[in-house]
Amino acid sequence: MGAAKIIDQPYPSMTVFYLKLLFTPALMLAISLAGQRWGTRLAGLLSGLPVTSALVMLFLSLEQGTDFALVAVPGALAGVAAVQAAYLFYFIAAQRAGVLVGCIAALPVYGTTAWLMSHEGGLPGSVLVAVLLIASIIVLTSKQARAPAARLVPVPRWVIPMRMLTATLLLLAITASAQWLGPVASGMLAPIPVIAWPLTVFAHVQGGSQEMGKIVRGNALGGVGVVGFYLTLEFSMARWGAGLAIAAAVVLAVAATFTLARLLDKR
Repeated sequence: MGAAKIIDQPYPSMTVFYLKLLFTPALMLAISLAGQRWGTRLAGLLSGLPVTSALVMLFLSLEQGTDFALVAVPGALAGVAAVQAAYLFYFIAAQRAGVLVGCIAALPVYGTTAWLMSHEGGLPGSVLVAVLLIASIIVLTSKQARAPAARLVPVPRWVIPMRMLTATLLLLAITASAQWLGPVASGMLAPIPVIAWPLTVFAHVQGGSQEMGKIVRGNALGGVGVVGFYLTLEFSMARWGAGLAIAAAVVLAVAATFTLARLLDKR
């Protein structure tokens, strides 16, 4: 006999709201400081992990119920594919047309890819496209990977508070409007790279295309963990419940990301 299905009932409360205000900026601060301390390579890996995604899925399950969060998973995987498409486009375009043009042009790439994947690709298509894009980024950034260890790229003092505030506001906006947006759109917004995108742009402006390439590569490696994160939720959330499934998915994402990075380093 299989394990009994665990059903989490939604329970909106001020306690959940305070948890959002506590955990979201604290995680953003920890990752930002770690990236500043140990350089762009680690910053790229850490910023590519499903930090915002895990928080969004956790609070969606707490407030809307496990079934709602589970339905959001295919939309989230469409968002993952869209994020990788935007990174790949930016990596290619910004080196030729500049940072500003690359940033502006990457936005419609993200939106178009997310829409196509959510409406036409489905879960298998989104996973396939995300993996192909990640592989393309890893191949294209191999030159940056062989370059000397990334130096620390200084950022203005206001950047870390900006990341903390942006991540918190994004989380509050998604979870507060979840019933209006629906699970698919809510899931699609979950992988938005609140930490990674500003980090990529600042690394490019201050460290050049080599430093930018290291961030983009780290985020692609993290993307493998993010795909694993959502697939773990897809196959375990209904059985284990949201809390245990999200915890297991985060552990898998971290292990997959750093294992892949280590294997590629040995090549």
